[in-house]
Amino acid sequence: MKNKKNKIALVCTKGGHFEQLINLSDVYNQYNHFWITNRNNQTTSTLEKEKKYFVRIAHFKKPWTFLFQIPSMIRIFLKEKPTHILSTGSGRTAFIPYILARICNIYFIYIDTFSRVYGYSKFGTFLLKTGQNIFSQWEDPGNKNVTYIGCIFKKLINFQKTTDSDYIFVTVGTREEPFTRLITAVEALKKKGIIKEKIIVQAGYTKYRSHFMEIFDFCTPKKIEKLIMNAKYIITQESGGIGSLCLKYNTKFIVMPRIFKYGELPAKSDMKEDLQYKLQEMGYTKVVTDKTELENAIMDIDDIKTGFTFNNDFAVKMLIKHITTIS
Repeated sequence: MKNKKNKIALVCTKGGHFEQLINLSDVYNQYNHFWITNRNNQTTSTLEKEKKYFVRIAHFKKPWTFLFQIPSMIRIFLKEKPTHILSTGSGRTAFIPYILARICNIYFIYIDTFSRVYGYSKFGTFLLKTGQNIFSQWEDPGNKNVTYIGCIFKKLINFQKTTDSDYIFVTVGTREEPFTRLITAVEALKKKGIIKEKIIVQAGYTKYRSHFMEIFDFCTPKKIEKLIMNAKYIITQESGGIGSLCLKYNTKFIVMPRIFKYGELPAKSDMKEDLQYKLQEMGYTKVVTDKTELENAIMDIDDIKTGFTFNNDFAVKMLIKHITTIS
């Protein structure tokens, strides 16, 4: 039975932030809830049966874009009257809800991204500076305003994985900036004979044609998960969303981060993730910056470990206790 006393607004940006929040269904399904996020194939297909509101994504380098969010956010809050906001970021979607929460005395619960190991996201850092307490998926005993809850990804009970895959999967994510550098590097290694398997590429907004690779722009999250689960290995732009799925399905993966100077990011401060370096240190991935490093990583793909385990039982218990306490 749902707790009718509380209503939770689930606020997050599309992509990896959304991927993290849907892992907390054991928390929010106990309450009346609704979503505030951004529209794309991932969110529309996953939230088909959920109450949701899609808002335009904003950016801190273009502060006027937040003004466009205010009218729709106010209408949503007046209609739904949430008692709590549960968010995994980013600030591009959660900043205005946070301001409204402060004005309207709504409890704001924020979990910083799994992608930041040794520091906090831009939004997480901002919240700490305002005196807001936050939850972290990595331990930071020196910060009294941070509560450690462990990873929020669900443990995977049963899944059937292909053991003799004949393809690799390359993904550049859902960002609007093109990532041609990654795709051309992969194609060059295919032509060179380093990559012998079939190549399937999710190119997103990157416009690219090739006789050597199967390319599509976007698809449903279920198809992405299936491609990841059954691939021989993955080459990806980041380690937060896709990398976490690779860890979940015991699929080896290589990370080539986007770089601002090549026009692959809208701002120099974007995607300052350090998760991939932590995972590389632990042996679960290889981080590369160019075609030569990518070739070396592919040649040593057997050295990458699998077997990383997720379990969000502690996080679920802590969050439910926190919601109950501050009701």
